[in-house]
Amino acid sequence: MDIFRIAGIAVITAILSLTLRGIRPELGAQTAIAGGAVLLLAAVTELSGIAVELRRAFSGINPGGGAAELAIKVAAIAYIAQLAADICRDSGENALAAKTEICGRLLMISAALPMLIRLARTLIGLIEGSA
Repeated sequence: MDIFRIAGIAVITAILSLTLRGIRPELGAQTAIAGGAVLLLAAVTELSGIAVELRRAFSGINPGGGAAELAIKVAAIAYIAQLAADICRDSGENALAAKTEICGRLLMISAALPMLIRLARTLIGLIEGSA
């Protein structure tokens, strides 16, 4: 999906949402959330193609023991958590949005923890080996 379709969906959703908020506020919020979901699905469709190309590009290379996969995973967690938090904020749930962001951060740390442990063990081995 190209940027013109994405922009068109976003603008039409915004106009429809603003129009409905004047008539029935709950429908305006639901329209905005539905439009956001459609945009997310469009983005996921595009990302699947990118993921295939990245796998193909890195198929013969071992980039640092999973560092590339970890970076992609952490970036995906960040984007998904931010999107969910923004939807919560748009719905007027600021406390829920903050908790969603905290959970996203904790999941990013959790995803990176095995690599951090390997790094710490490597550094300890280097320090012990040089002593």
